[in-house]
Amino acid sequence: MLSPVIKCARIRAYCVASRHKDGRLMARLQRLFGMRAVYGSTSDGAVAVLRAGVRVMREQNVSMCVPVDGPSGPSMHVQDGALYFARMTGAPIVPCCFSCSRPIYMNRWDKFMIPKLFGTISCNIGEPIYIDSKLSGEEFEKKRTEIEEIMVAQLRKMDAEFNLQEIERGANATEYKERMRNKHK
Repeated sequence: MLSPVIKCARIRAYCVASRHKDGRLMARLQRLFGMRAVYGSTSDGAVAVLRAGVRVMREQNVSMCVPVDGPSGPSMHVQDGALYFARMTGAPIVPCCFSCSRPIYMNRWDKFMIPKLFGTISCNIGEPIYIDSKLSGEEFEKKRTEIEEIMVAQLRKMDAEFNLQEIERGANATEYKERMRNKHK
């Protein structure tokens, strides 16, 4: 959903994409909007993607789009990756959330949303948040929690405007798969 916003705003950006098949597909789609990918995730190549992303941001003066909830959850939980990019480069985190009037929810742990045709898509772009490079572990966690609360509030407000169900907070892929297996027994 962020790709058209990046294109319209004429922002030069890379995105963090999973090395898995679905991540590579998303990266190809984002390429149509002028975005390039740095491959890795919190569960696969986190340090490598951080190094590569920081290098690209510094050398090419580009933005980095980072999905904040990680590949397997928990849902609506901001992982540390975006904060590390911000801390290491001095670039701000800009919280950005989307919703739509006519969603299709995928049968996944995170209830991945796809907008139906002829609906309205809403985008909320928050104020830039800077991360001090000298934050201690406790201060870093406090900032991560602050960003998470901002983004959850953004999403809840937008979903409420469209009268959508509230997405469960804290769901993860492992628990969801287990629930589905037990359901089909």
